[in-house]
Amino acid sequence: MVESWVWELNNHLQGRVPDPVDYVEMRRHTFGSEMTMALSRIEHSTEIPAEVFRTRTLRELDVSAMDVACLMNDVFSYQKEIEYEGELNNGLLAVQHFFDCGRDEALPIVNDLITSRRRQFEHLVANEIPALCDDLALDARARTALDAYVEEIRDWMAGILKWHRESDRYDERPVRPRDLRPTGLGTSAARMFHPHPTRT
Repeated sequence: MVESWVWELNNHLQGRVPDPVDYVEMRRHTFGSEMTMALSRIEHSTEIPAEVFRTRTLRELDVSAMDVACLMNDVFSYQKEIEYEGELNNGLLAVQHFFDCGRDEALPIVNDLITSRRRQFEHLVANEIPALCDDLALDARARTALDAYVEEIRDWMAGILKWHRESDRYDERPVRPRDLRPTGLGTSAARMFHPHPTRT
């Protein structure tokens, strides 16, 4: 994750908007999604054999969820980060730059990618997870834990969408400075003094 942040910094130093394919791959690291999923894996490590998480099915399941979450973040953060802060590492911007199009043309492309990755996630859950359980002869305890893991990843994607809808982090309006002077009973004397020495 830290190495991916260095990659982002290098893009800024070079004034480079990344290629969409490279960007999506690196975004899984920069977003910290691997770390988040690792925490859920640890929780189920006693019930689910380690080999399950090394299978192509589970790797693709995780990657599909990561792409959904990362690209959602890029859509919500676009206006503040790109138009106000000059950010170069954003999936929507990467698509704009690659196809030489505007934001309004790039947005449906990114939305289609988010939708396809979510459908891929559900396809894996419905079709490949049951087959994987049979192939590896997982017992009932492991299957129940794997179902719980899948539900946690679903909740993770839903939670990220909910957070972005309700958070004011990406509100592009300028932030007003907070009044940090003390208030309440007994604080009137504190307001008599200027917080900075008089300059001459």
